[in-house]
Amino acid sequence: MTKPWNLLPPVEPPEELRAVVGGEPLVSQLLVQRGITDPEQAKAFLDPKHYSPAPPSALVGLERAAQLLHEAIHAGKNILIWGDFDVDGQTSTSLLVAALQQLAGLERVRFHVPNRFTESHGIRTWKLQEYLDDESFRPDVLLTCDTGIADGAGVGLAKDRGLTVIVTDHHDLTPEFAGCPLGEDPPVGASQAEVGAESVRRADAIVNPKFMPENTPLRTLPGVGVTYKLVQRLFELGGQDGKADQFLDLVALGIVADVAEQVHDARYLLQLGLERLRTTERIGLKALMHVARLTPSAVDAESIGFQLGPRMNALGRLEDATVAVELLTTNDAIRAGQLAAQMERLNQQRRLLTRQITAMAFQMLDRAPELLDFNAIVLAHPNWHAGIVGIVASRLVEEFGKPAVLILNPPGEQARGSARSVPGVDIGAAIAGCSHLLLGHGGHPGAAGVTLEPDKIDAFRRELHRQVDLHRTEEGPEGLIIDAELPFHKLSLSLTEQVERLAPFGNGNPKPRFLSRQLKVVADQRLGRDGAHRKLVLASPNGSKQSIIWFRGGDEELPEDPIDLVYTLGINTFRGERSLQIGYVASRPAQVETIEAQVKVAAPRITVHDLRGQMISTAELPGPELALWYAEGANLGDVPYHSRLEIGKSAQRGGPLVLWSVPPSSSLLAWLLETARTKEVYVCGQPTCDDSLAGVLKAIAGMCKYALKRDSQVPVARLASRIGTTEGVIRHGLQWLEAKGLIHLVEWKPEDTAIIARGSQIDATGNRQILQAKLDELLAEVRAYRRFFLRAKLPELGITR
Repeated sequence: MTKPWNLLPPVEPPEELRAVVGGEPLVSQLLVQRGITDPEQAKAFLDPKHYSPAPPSALVGLERAAQLLHEAIHAGKNILIWGDFDVDGQTSTSLLVAALQQLAGLERVRFHVPNRFTESHGIRTWKLQEYLDDESFRPDVLLTCDTGIADGAGVGLAKDRGLTVIVTDHHDLTPEFAGCPLGEDPPVGASQAEVGAESVRRADAIVNPKFMPENTPLRTLPGVGVTYKLVQRLFELGGQDGKADQFLDLVALGIVADVAEQVHDARYLLQLGLERLRTTERIGLKALMHVARLTPSAVDAESIGFQLGPRMNALGRLEDATVAVELLTTNDAIRAGQLAAQMERLNQQRRLLTRQITAMAFQMLDRAPELLDFNAIVLAHPNWHAGIVGIVASRLVEEFGKPAVLILNPPGEQARGSARSVPGVDIGAAIAGCSHLLLGHGGHPGAAGVTLEPDKIDAFRRELHRQVDLHRTEEGPEGLIIDAELPFHKLSLSLTEQVERLAPFGNGNPKPRFLSRQLKVVADQRLGRDGAHRKLVLASPNGSKQSIIWFRGGDEELPEDPIDLVYTLGINTFRGERSLQIGYVASRPAQVETIEAQVKVAAPRITVHDLRGQMISTAELPGPELALWYAEGANLGDVPYHSRLEIGKSAQRGGPLVLWSVPPSSSLLAWLLETARTKEVYVCGQPTCDDSLAGVLKAIAGMCKYALKRDSQVPVARLASRIGTTEGVIRHGLQWLEAKGLIHLVEWKPEDTAIIARGSQIDATGNRQILQAKLDELLAEVRAYRRFFLRAKLPELGITR
């Protein structure tokens, strides 16, 4: 989906702030845009040495919890830690296991991480009963982390069996919990949720930052932050102040992977945690960084979010997250290497499953495009993987710009699914509004989970459509927020080092985005074994050149230059050398007008002839001598066409634009409308392309056969325009043909041209399966977009009258 660009207006920082911050004035400007204007607040934000963290006792319920644990340790009692299977839960559990084994001894501490597939989140009473009946280790204390606040049945069972129960969690409190005061019986006729909430209140101590008022320093702590504060206090009670610092590397992992809001104490702990992580002595973390090909000294929040976190999450999504706790607590280097390798294998499997399920979801929308008419996309399939549907829901949100719910509904079982949302829609509240149709639900504004009977899925889709309208929120300026406009020639390593003073970046402190205008593409090179990434060299009007890295940009369309570019600044550390790394965010055909946040520039009005779904004769439309005819594919007949390669060079630009074919992507349509410079559009949308896997591969193979007879060169853009698909489809199709043994990709030349030779060896590594899954996904996206094009309202397509 094309997002509007919103450039934040420049601000003049107070003189006192500039004096304290020093260095590049841009840093002070960025601080003010983040709401930091006080000099002391700025010092604390930039340097943790100037921040005064809240004491552990400031966290509601923590002092009571710490005293109970301290007494249990000295009484030699057995402690059972109950965690969760996401990274926050893994790190919380690992932190408590390691700390309590130091304080109480190895034989006094055990832990349990629920299995996603047999238990789901929380405390299942049947599983807890197994521990209660274990003669070899009877727990005296049940200590939860990153879970427990909604586990009334489990807490109740533990209390009935005489255990001391300590709940540490950070998830939202339910209305039922807040409405049932401690020490009072549930009201007559109370719901199951109200009874469960009162059971949780039977716990001997409850520690949850959500009990604290908004904007207090500890409010945004994730589960691992809560457990760290608890352990910090335990060491203080034992006369070992400061010893909890050894666990800050685990805290950093959990904060980033849980997408916790990085403000106040959470940011402070992350800053300290990253320093600890870069010099960690934890054998398991070293092994994990090794398989992720990370240099420990250069690890940052981005490394956790895109490299370490996904590998750890793969355990909980596909197998048993207990392995992660073993990895993070082991002292055996050989075992750590084995566990890290297992994580790497599962992460590869996760990627394959994600591609397969994404392709299936797009195919469902292709067959039933009316599902896109709802305010939220709701899809169900009996064979989807429960650990992957949330990832794919996020993919649909990105593609269609609306909430998505993916549901697993095996025959004879309850259906369960994961939801993801867009800014401005509280999906947790919207799903709660459907509670009369659900067996269970929970979540927050950005993500949620549901359980329901399979025969209620259609009714749920209709009710969620209504509830989304009721739970839209104001999220400030919409679209792509840009922090500042910078001259291209001023980008440098020294400037980037100044911007990095604002790090770590993440939720609550996004990485700054910058804008430079009127840039020309002077080189375009694919990177990576599969050409999935891209390196651009751009030049400004004064001749200054910079290299841009576009991760996962190999399949994307790039506007004809000159372009305006939105990017981030980073530092690349390779073989000990530091260099500037500019990261691609977005581009568009260069524009002259000023853009400002919350100010929308009216687009020029154009005349639109909507002829979709009609029988059209070419004679009824402006001829090729007057108009640009966009048409691609094998079924063109005598249509006077221009492919995408010819549109930008045609003498007819400025005249009418005839969209005879359906473009394969929204980005290509936007580029066509910009490049044509038209004030009149004929939207025809005739079927001219074969988007089947067999048809596309046959066309690519035919082009390769022709190329081998001539110069062995296959220009990706030319082939994409010939058959009317995306360049990503062509690129992955070529790789599939190589894995099949039909061709050999010798090299990729500039301008995205493949040099090929005759193939001889079939790839036996399974890469062909991965490539076919990706091809299926890409083609499903193309088919879904073409169906959307034929049914959507014109403004939804970006075509305004």
